[in-house]
Amino acid sequence: MEATLNFALKSGIGLLMLYLFYYTLLRNQTSFRFNRAYLLLAPLVALTLPLVTWPALLAPAPAVAKALQAIQLNEVVVVAYRPSGSILADYLTPARMALAIYGLVAAVLLLRLFRQLWHIRRLKSDAIPVEQAAGRVHILRLKQPHASFAFLNHIYLSNQEQLSPRERRQVLAHELAHVQLGHTYDVLYYELLSVVLWFNPLVWLLKQELRNVHEFQADARVLEQHQPQEYRALLSKEVLFNMGVPVGSYFQKPQVLRRLYMLQRGKQAGWLRPLLTLPLLLVLLLSLSSQQVTADIASQLTSTAQAAQSNEATSESLNPGEDMIELPETQAKADAKMPIMRGDTTEDTPVQEDKPTDNIHNLHYIKPYTYVEQMPQFKGGEAEMMKFLGMNVRYPKEAQEAGVEGIVVASFVVEKDGTLSDIQIIKDLGMGTSEEVIRVIEKMSGQWLPGRQNGDAVPVRYTLPVRFTIK
Repeated sequence: MEATLNFALKSGIGLLMLYLFYYTLLRNQTSFRFNRAYLLLAPLVALTLPLVTWPALLAPAPAVAKALQAIQLNEVVVVAYRPSGSILADYLTPARMALAIYGLVAAVLLLRLFRQLWHIRRLKSDAIPVEQAAGRVHILRLKQPHASFAFLNHIYLSNQEQLSPRERRQVLAHELAHVQLGHTYDVLYYELLSVVLWFNPLVWLLKQELRNVHEFQADARVLEQHQPQEYRALLSKEVLFNMGVPVGSYFQKPQVLRRLYMLQRGKQAGWLRPLLTLPLLLVLLLSLSSQQVTADIASQLTSTAQAAQSNEATSESLNPGEDMIELPETQAKADAKMPIMRGDTTEDTPVQEDKPTDNIHNLHYIKPYTYVEQMPQFKGGEAEMMKFLGMNVRYPKEAQEAGVEGIVVASFVVEKDGTLSDIQIIKDLGMGTSEEVIRVIEKMSGQWLPGRQNGDAVPVRYTLPVRFTIK
């Protein structure tokens, strides 16, 4: 659920930036072919970029990547059990209810689309064939008082009694352009996007912008054969006609005034603004995909801790019916597993020594180690530490009620006197889970034997992953 929300948020931000860029710089440009391609690709780009991950050397979060190297403690699993009194309450979790609402709305929209397609099929069966144009385009005359429209390789013409023969040829040229340019496939593509992403209003706005571009392209084709003044007069004459099937490409649309405006602008194709799309895509690529590094911490830590989970033992909490923590057995010493490494895992403030050294009465700073000869140890050993965690960590009530599950990653430094400092949350889950982890870590302060390097006590950084799950 967390990964889904993260993906939806990133793709939504990307789509918003793409829409604002189009609305600000491209919307009134006459580069209709480019605008059409931009609108068709914008949703795909927004949905794809959050899935892109950079190699570690390109990631803009080196502190997070280094912090992962400091993992010494096994993953702690905090389990909360749902009440068994109501099967319906167990089943109707917030996530399932949200999924049900999403599926219901998507099903209604899909049903509406099929209904429109069925309506077009009925119009086709009742229409009167007129002729077949070049390229196997079928021209049909509608019996019902519908507006003229094009769908796939068929053109449906209205009665057009109010139009002159020359004006009818202009209408036909307009609808023929829709067929030749394949606008129906664009319309169906966005209709399906609207079904899948109905909750995002930007998809609906982009769909309308694409329909406008379709009309601009078809108008430009008509002007290649007819006089602009005559065609503008025809548009003004037809502005009050707005009936038809929504999935078709129509001659009469509410955006006629915009079409008249674009016709007055004429051909002003310039490539400066379209070229600005390249830096926009680069910014989106770096921002959305690079942030995936922090979003992927949970999966990286999960794979790191999978070996430890295979030896998990269970320690129940003191009071029956409360939360339970599943804790791993004591492992071998960390020095048998970790490569020797000294360095700063984050850009943190250096640790201040308690006493001056080398007879110099001033402050001396030491960066925390990630590995030393003698690693810090909880008093009583790792088994005692896991027992301590099992007695103290609790699943926050707010998180249980909201059905929040996932992993919280905390980082802290074991000082030379056994106290804990610089407690940070690397991976947050929200709903009080991070505060609970910080509270328990603070309670562990002073109960550690410090780490030693060359016989001297030194600060060492540890990272503790805590997984919250509901069964």
